[in-house]
Amino acid sequence: MKALLGMLVFCMAQLSWAVEPEAEAADVSYTVQQGDTLGSLARGKLDVPGRWRDVAHYNQLPDPDRIKPGQVLRIKPLWLKAESGVLKVEAVTGQASAQGRALKVGDTVAVGAEVQTEMGSALRLRAPDGSQVDLQEASQIQVEKLEQREGGVFVSVLRLLAGQLEAFKVKRATGMADMAVNARNATLGVRGTHFRMRQEGMNTYAEIEDGHVAFEAAKTPQVLALAGGEGSVADGVKPAQVIPLLPAPTYPALPQVFDTPYVEWTMPELAGAQGYVGELARDASFADHLVSVRSVGRLIRFRELPNGHYWLKLRAVDAQGLQGKEGKVDFELAVPPRKFVMTKVYISGDKLQLIWVGRRENLRYQVQVAVDQSFARVMLDTQTADNWIDMARPQPGRYFMRVRQLFEDGRNGGWDVPMAFDAP
Repeated sequence: MKALLGMLVFCMAQLSWAVEPEAEAADVSYTVQQGDTLGSLARGKLDVPGRWRDVAHYNQLPDPDRIKPGQVLRIKPLWLKAESGVLKVEAVTGQASAQGRALKVGDTVAVGAEVQTEMGSALRLRAPDGSQVDLQEASQIQVEKLEQREGGVFVSVLRLLAGQLEAFKVKRATGMADMAVNARNATLGVRGTHFRMRQEGMNTYAEIEDGHVAFEAAKTPQVLALAGGEGSVADGVKPAQVIPLLPAPTYPALPQVFDTPYVEWTMPELAGAQGYVGELARDASFADHLVSVRSVGRLIRFRELPNGHYWLKLRAVDAQGLQGKEGKVDFELAVPPRKFVMTKVYISGDKLQLIWVGRRENLRYQVQVAVDQSFARVMLDTQTADNWIDMARPQPGRYFMRVRQLFEDGRNGGWDVPMAFDAP
């Protein structure tokens, strides 16, 4: 594992230098104390006892056996003795656990922990170097390595066992903060990068939003260099290839404020898109994760959201299952209180009976049923003195009903907020 990580870090250093040269990591200064020798310094503070030779050479000491109290030595951060670091839980939605222990904000996750999220849940972890790791629903990781050194050095190795991991890796100077993510059929060597990695069945997916990674698949003869807007799939059988990701989706013109609890729209055509996935949150940073989104085709739909402000990010999915670059949008939901509430949908042979409860009794009602919440295609328009109607059983699918009061003087109470129901 150490050899593999070293190779990946070396590959990432080459990639980074090819794109944007960086300075070396800042040296750590050590002031010599009374009784210190290079040997005792190496044994007490450095990674291996023989490191004293490197310190002597790096500081151009004429006589390694003679160092004086007060003398300042320069030491490379990677030479320092490593301590075990931790990941901090920054946000939890739903249920997440480590070693069977429920996680809450402020908890820490150490080396060896197996972390998982349940369906409908999400977890955000923060590393000491500032990097962010988001674990989506029904996902599982093993924390294999967290090494922290003085001077800001932090090396991490995570193993993705199931589901999807998204990371925002903070860019640091060479050797200061390296990350590797292992999965079933591939390993990512990561430096300053925004990426996703996903394990679905036998396939390991990698999608790079920004930056560069080294992607080593089990059957690939060399390490692939993936840049922002590129991805790859490793199935453990065929050599992996660099695949361009679909572009960030564009959104149709949406109302800034939705006034019905059924928020839906159709995404514009995007060549190669089979559907969309993403996340809905209550905040712009997506820490307050609300629900994972998955559509077949271009229809995006949310049911019965409470009033409030929402942020959504979506990614188009191609025929190989790769998720494209993300596009974000925000919207407001402000639904007025309902006057009527649907309570039952009864099925009897070829009939449906729809029942609702109103605020007043002994009124006449006008009732409409449509296939869309805008009621552009009304399939039933009737009046009744009851709080129920019978209608011919429609084709299976989702329908909308709206009700308004009718008064004896010819006035009406205005249409209420549409109510959705499903016909089996």
